[in-house]
Amino acid sequence: MASTLTVRLFELLCLVLFVAGLLWVRRTGHPVYAGVYLGSTLLFGFDWIFNSNWLFRVEFDAKFIDVWRIQGVSEPLAMALNYAFYFGAPVLLLVHFREKLDRRFGTRGYLVVFLLGAAALPVFEIPMVRWLKLWHYYQKPGYLLGGVPWSNIWYSGLLTVTCYMGARLAVRWASPARIPTPIPAPGGPGTMAAPAPLTFEDRAKGLLVGAASIWGAFYVSLLVQIAWYAVTQPWVPTPKPF
Repeated sequence: MASTLTVRLFELLCLVLFVAGLLWVRRTGHPVYAGVYLGSTLLFGFDWIFNSNWLFRVEFDAKFIDVWRIQGVSEPLAMALNYAFYFGAPVLLLVHFREKLDRRFGTRGYLVVFLLGAAALPVFEIPMVRWLKLWHYYQKPGYLLGGVPWSNIWYSGLLTVTCYMGARLAVRWASPARIPTPIPAPGGPGTMAAPAPLTFEDRAKGLLVGAASIWGAFYVSLLVQIAWYAVTQPWVPTPKPF
């Protein structure tokens, strides 16, 4: 497996990218964006399911800092950070520029998002598995590309586009109205309009609906992935207990 230095550098990279995404979300001040990023950060529960012997059948290097470890099976903290910047930040950027995507591609924009999500997977994961050896998949060689299940490519596209669709709807449904309120105009008589401050309900609704849009997308995609593995069953023996 990987050296301690390699693992720590990867964890540091995940932390830096996570913080960069968090700062950008905070600067936007949008409660739905915050919810999407929060939901993406908490996807390590799904990752725990994905990595089980009945799906990806993956084992992480034992040197990772754990969120938890059960019967010797680890859920690395870096994976929680990784989901935030791999799905949360890109999806939010796509949603932020959705009007430009719509003008350029129309309804084909969803296909573009799918292809972008699919293309990103081998670029990111193959070096992590084949060269850095940070984790290992126990699957038959015919189902692997560079040590990574090639099904992860279309699955990454599916996760990205469903998260994009969900986050778009969350922004539409849960964005605060920001009704203008009159304030005195500077330097003279009269008033000018200013956005009303966000209420607790605005923030709570944005957080909950934004996070739920990501979790809902992952749940629907998980059902597709379960069907894939039920049909293919591409595994080889593993020392993992589950």
